[in-house]
Amino acid sequence: MQTRITTTRLFGLAEISPEEVRRRLGEPGFIAIDNNTCASFRRHHVPGARHLDPGDYSAHELSDDKRDTLVFYCSDALCGAAPYAAKRARNMGFENVYVMSAGITVWMRKGYPVEIENGAATD
Repeated sequence: MQTRITTTRLFGLAEISPEEVRRRLGEPGFIAIDNNTCASFRRHHVPGARHLDPGDYSAHELSDDKRDTLVFYCSDALCGAAPYAAKRARNMGFENVYVMSAGITVWMRKGYPVEIENGAATD
């Protein structure tokens, strides 16, 4: 069996599963960051996720604590936005940076809850 090389792996970043993200949502210092388009974020995102442009954000927009756990995601494993944003965060000195390579696509396929623009959660 051939191992798929993702942008996440090429950048030397750690991956995190949707199951682990779902389990840890709401923990202090656990921050989910959506790097999809604004339109996609408005339609659906991981509950509590922040939306950031992968190439245009400051360290202050991520967290004031460089030890917080930052989880970046975009649409799926073929999307490079989240790995790019995560690499930037790591280069800014954040210590616990992860990419949910499966993205919002697998999150929703598993039936996990999402938020929509008005803040209402769905199951």
